[in-house]
Amino acid sequence: MRKLLINGRFLSGGETAVNAVARELSAALHRHSIAHPNGWQVELVVPQALLSKAEATGIPSRAHGRRSGIIWEQTELPSLRSDGVILSLFNTVPVFGRGYVTMLHDAHVMTSPNSYSRLTRIWREFLSRRAGAKGNYVLTPSEHSKVSLLKHGIGRAEHYGIVPNGPGNVGRVQGNRAIFERLSFNEETPFCVGLSSLLPHKNIGDLLRAFARPELANIQLVLFGKASRADFVAAGHDVPENVHFPGFVSDEELAALYDKALAVCVPSLEEGFGMPALEGMARGAIAVVSPCGALPEVVGEAGLFAKVGQPDQIVSNISRINTDPAYAEDLRAKGLARARAFTWEIAAEKAFAHLEAWGLAE
Repeated sequence: MRKLLINGRFLSGGETAVNAVARELSAALHRHSIAHPNGWQVELVVPQALLSKAEATGIPSRAHGRRSGIIWEQTELPSLRSDGVILSLFNTVPVFGRGYVTMLHDAHVMTSPNSYSRLTRIWREFLSRRAGAKGNYVLTPSEHSKVSLLKHGIGRAEHYGIVPNGPGNVGRVQGNRAIFERLSFNEETPFCVGLSSLLPHKNIGDLLRAFARPELANIQLVLFGKASRADFVAAGHDVPENVHFPGFVSDEELAALYDKALAVCVPSLEEGFGMPALEGMARGAIAVVSPCGALPEVVGEAGLFAKVGQPDQIVSNISRINTDPAYAEDLRAKGLARARAFTWEIAAEKAFAHLEAWGLAE
């Protein structure tokens, strides 16, 4: 029985998109190894301080070593290489040794360097290069990410495996419509949803310019996440009155927004996958996205595209969704069908297939 030892340090972090993927895929790998015995035994390996969190996942877990955090990962986790294959699912890898499998979610620190501080950019790029070093293997969620990472000299093509994400917890929970009590309109008002982020590659400025147009004056835009109206204004953006900032929302609240939204809008310059587009489609929101990064891979023909720097295309897409019910219903049905093609069970199956193809089961 070959052991797949998952680096559980992601359990110490906040609820980031990358940590959510690590949690979902870890659980799916464990479920798959039980439901379809394949010679792999999945374990979460963590510092002692995280053992209770690891055990709460339901995945077989063990504590290892005396240290914690990055120091634990870099100095104590590598000693388990002789015990199994060490898999890290959140853009990190031990610097010393080889034979590691790492999920690199994107090449953003190289393709969109202005979205990161200098120290973060240097450290992330260094770890990416170590993940792709000779004798190591890389999982990534899209063909686009694979091509981008290879373009920047990360690893070799034959040591890459594509493992698309599935919808997160938002796709499973009951929507909590109490979110509308925090907004100045009711759930029957036409509205769209997007991420509130000032990161340059998220390109939210295109959305703000689109919703400032008179054609969308009666359609609301809900931007959820860290950045507030004041943050956007301070950054030099004009923020129209029909844009709302509820701050961070729970999975249940986000599910309720997607359930009622006309569209989920993702105008990014770069995406390694595009989880909001997938989760929105899974709840019946129509994806209105840029034709950039991995978004075309995720959305396929089930959504609408608007070129970067052309907010008029966002306006025309949303206006038609709002005024043509038959057109909108057809797109919703296509989005729901498209989302069903992305599951964590499929992701786990693909991940194990890559491990086998690389000969790591031996």
